[in-house]
Amino acid sequence: MRAQLSILLFIPLLSFGQEVELPSLRFSNNFSESNRVLKTTISDKSLFQQNYKKTNLTLDHVIRYHFYTSIDLSSEKNQLISMDGSKFNLSSKNAVDLTDEVILLVSRMYFGKKEYNEFKELNEKNKLRICKNASNPH
Repeated sequence: MRAQLSILLFIPLLSFGQEVELPSLRFSNNFSESNRVLKTTISDKSLFQQNYKKTNLTLDHVIRYHFYTSIDLSSEKNQLISMDGSKFNLSSKNAVDLTDEVILLVSRMYFGKKEYNEFKELNEKNKLRICKNASNPH
């Protein structure tokens, strides 16, 4: 009886061991899953700490915050799992290209299009602010 109880108490611990290393920073209420999951063969999370293009945002922040996506490192293949459970195999091999591929793929999704447009608008405002500051230093 005691051994059976120990096993039952241990089972939930095994379930929670499947957590992603870089969880999404925002969640949606639109689907059964509240975020997307980027499964990647990349094992070093610091590779996602590079700045995205000419912004002050890191690759992981762009993916996790602006596109509601968790990053699951050391996976068997590069794949994006959408909020409705659809799976998309990705061809990119490095963090920069994976980020671009995820953004492009998400921008073609129904809710992702809105996320992409908000992200694009934010970046355009920031670029304009940077240009104004560069031409008018105090």
